[in-house]
Amino acid sequence: MSSRINTRCSPGVKRVAIFGGTHGNEMSGITLVNMWIKNAAEIERNGLVTKPFITNPKAVEKCTRYIDTDLNRAFTLANISAPDVEGMPYEVQRAREINRMFGPKGTQDAYDVIFDLHNTTSNMGSTLILESSQDLFNLQMVHYIKKAMAPHTCSVLLNEHPQLKYSTTRSVAKHPIGVEVGPQPQGVLRSNVFESMRTILKQALDFIELFNSGEINES
Repeated sequence: MSSRINTRCSPGVKRVAIFGGTHGNEMSGITLVNMWIKNAAEIERNGLVTKPFITNPKAVEKCTRYIDTDLNRAFTLANISAPDVEGMPYEVQRAREINRMFGPKGTQDAYDVIFDLHNTTSNMGSTLILESSQDLFNLQMVHYIKKAMAPHTCSVLLNEHPQLKYSTTRSVAKHPIGVEVGPQPQGVLRSNVFESMRTILKQALDFIELFNSGEINES
């Protein structure tokens, strides 16, 4: 038996970014994004602009976590709004560029959704990371992904604190979501981890397409 969740009253999702290389030695997201930059057919959906993007190209080139400072902690208001100064850390420069391209953070002009792809050396499997329990769109999306991934496990981590100002790369978007899959050593690409991440993104984009159509079928 199937039920229908009507989402017509919710605004549509038009622009999605897929970030790889926030940490330059986490190879699954880097490989996927580079693959989709060359051929985006796999991530195309009706009515949706999907942009794959390497966030920290210098770190990717050197296969290191970062150059000067962690890009995934660089999106503070002070960093993205301060005037340009000589000697600014590379990742702060990138944060400002990314905020201009995909934000501005906290505005209606920001991208609707950003998926930020990460690996971990920990044997934690597939994990979706949320920053707010009040983001109903993201909650509905991760529920859809978890069901679609069954019988394989896909955990959800809520990283929320009422006084925490999020400075993650994905926090530029209206609906930020982290995707972390492991175990995978740094600088190494494991096929099973790569395919798990690829499947998560497929299910996520399928959900967005269904969401935009106005109805999502649930069995």
